[in-house]
Amino acid sequence: MDIDIWQMMGSMAALAFTVGFVDQLRITYKTRDVEGLSLLQWLVFAVASATFCAYYVHLEQWLMAAVSVFGTLCCLAIITMIWKFRSVVDESR
Repeated sequence: MDIDIWQMMGSMAALAFTVGFVDQLRITYKTRDVEGLSLLQWLVFAVASATFCAYYVHLEQWLMAAVSVFGTLCCLAIITMIWKFRSVVDESR
């Protein structure tokens, strides 16, 4: 496995970006508060992350592909919580 400095920098940037998803997941799951979350934004993040994943698989850059899969799964989990927790709030009104 031959990783050059640019691939390593890209991997570190993608990992740092994805860490933000993890914290949002934690906070949203704990508080069940999705009031300030944009469904459209998280749908765009999920599509972009999945597209990056496909691109990295095409380039056979497996570290980046793995980070993108993880990011996509985080985005999908947040989207699921937005739908679920918004419907719970709507039912209680």
